[in-house]
Amino acid sequence: MADHVDITLWIDRRWKDAIEKHLKDETLQEHLEDVLDELCNQLPEQEYKRISAEIYAEDAARRAEEEAARTYAAYHVVENGQKWYFKTSPGEELLDAAEKLRGYVTAEKGSAPDLFIKLFADGQSITAEEYNALTALRMENTGKVRGVFDLNFDKREFSAVHIMDGWQTWAMRDVSVAAYHATRSQFASSDDQWRKLLDHLSGKVVSRTSRSHFGSDLCFLPPFVR
Repeated sequence: MADHVDITLWIDRRWKDAIEKHLKDETLQEHLEDVLDELCNQLPEQEYKRISAEIYAEDAARRAEEEAARTYAAYHVVENGQKWYFKTSPGEELLDAAEKLRGYVTAEKGSAPDLFIKLFADGQSITAEEYNALTALRMENTGKVRGVFDLNFDKREFSAVHIMDGWQTWAMRDVSVAAYHATRSQFASSDDQWRKLLDHLSGKVVSRTSRSHFGSDLCFLPPFVR
């Protein structure tokens, strides 16, 4: 990682104010930063290149490490005849997405945004191809993609990808009700919330696109048993 050193200079405020009056559209700190940049540029070329390469490599390693630890969720949303693809980070799982849906569809008029996607201020737009790639990664169960969802408000359907059974679809009303029962007790643990959600969704799948069949109607695995 980069080894930063803090350089602190003390100067009477009167000197600082007087100097800044003669600087062109910059503060004294900005001017001193430019001076440091110029001093770096005056180093012998070989030394400058060596240090620059080291800093670049350290920064690249840091960014790669951060990306490796980052998780996502992917969404396809259809509402009022429009459609969007986006991803979020760290990403929602089934229970999180179900809670967001319930909050949106049960909110009093004027207290919620006019579109579901506006609940995701930090959502990042992606292409259909990127969405499909995240779906495939979810099926591999690497932990990188925590959930993939398809919400069709025009059809009132909520779909999610299960790591073994592929796509499963429920009526939005059933998902909203299941989320209510899962989260209505403020004392319920995360494990209990997952169990209640799955219990209330069991038997309510309206369609399924499967990669494998294991005979169960609903077998989403909550975090504590994955």
